[in-house]
Amino acid sequence: MDNYASVDRKEWIRSLSVHLADRADAAPWMTAVRIGDQSVTYGDLVDSLHGYRRVIDAEYMSVESALTASVMHNMPGLGSLAPRDLARAMQEIVQWLGRDLPTAGVGLRSVV
Repeated sequence: MDNYASVDRKEWIRSLSVHLADRADAAPWMTAVRIGDQSVTYGDLVDSLHGYRRVIDAEYMSVESALTASVMHNMPGLGSLAPRDLARAMQEIVQWLGRDLPTAGVGLRSVV
């Protein structure tokens, strides 16, 4: 998802936050993500997401930072992964959580 236009990506992440909140309202007990022996429910994910949103808003950080922090907060075992593996896992988690959303528009790239 690294080739998305930054504006589209920001909007997609905001849509994902709303989508997660809707799921948490409907079924807070439902598992949002499971990796190995770790899992997090929509309710727990959204509760921590709201908490981290306060921090990132105060520090002018991205909404995606709050999502990443929320996942890491609820699934601390991910922190033991090598950086490359953690980045890949986070990308897969975000894609999984947003699987029901329309994909963001792809930005143009030039490879020289």
